[in-house]
Amino acid sequence: MDTKKSTILIVDDEKQVIELLVTRFRRRNYETMATVNPAIVEQALQTYQVHLIVLDLRMERRSGYEILESLRRKNIQIPILIMTAYLEDERARLNGLGITDDCVIKKPFKDFAEAEALINRALNRVVMPGEVGSEYEDKIYRRNKAKVMIVDDELEIAEFLGETLESKRYGVAIFNNGQDALEHFKARPADVHIAIIDIAIPKINGYVLIREMLRINPKVHIIPISGVYAGEVSERLKEMNFPPEKLVQKPFDLDLLVEQIKVMAASSGLLE
Repeated sequence: MDTKKSTILIVDDEKQVIELLVTRFRRRNYETMATVNPAIVEQALQTYQVHLIVLDLRMERRSGYEILESLRRKNIQIPILIMTAYLEDERARLNGLGITDDCVIKKPFKDFAEAEALINRALNRVVMPGEVGSEYEDKIYRRNKAKVMIVDDELEIAEFLGETLESKRYGVAIFNNGQDALEHFKARPADVHIAIIDIAIPKINGYVLIREMLRINPKVHIIPISGVYAGEVSERLKEMNFPPEKLVQKPFDLDLLVEQIKVMAASSGLLE
């Protein structure tokens, strides 16, 4: 049986809707990211591998139509499900964009099973009734003592990863520049077991931060990430005697990164 998780990006400016969907999807063994800020959708897609977008139409900062049209122009081929309470009013415009009724989740949610069926069909996935994988994961992370530091100047994007890790009981600290991250590590090195470090961060770049952190504590686990020039970054890491195979290239698979973090935490005896 394939246990690989699909990553769903939820975009809705109603926090209550997001909380409901995130809870439901995680119980069904989906990796879930959510934002109330529709302006960062394309930015998120540059960082994470997303398998499905669940998109509200009527949002204040940016409409779902704007996002949908932008993704179409950029030829981003990710399945999209639309959420709306106004299907009758929206149907003609949606059809003009290639969105049919079987790609629409109707609000308010009267029966989550209907929404789940649409999602499973969009992902070509079959899920048996009942929660999938939750008891297994609860057991793994029940006494999670691992603390993770995320360093990325795109804070809202880093928060996607942070929220996913917090849902698995990791302690999480997020910094948007290398200087603050290094000062935090110098002051409390025992509070960082695993560091996710973007190479292109301001004040102190990722290379310097990695070098200084390993000088302070050679046992700290570090995962460098980069959105450009993977070959060049790998060479620089090799010159620092840092294993280049640990580099994670953007856009990355959130599920695989979470698994990599779990292996590191378990190897350090932080998952009991």
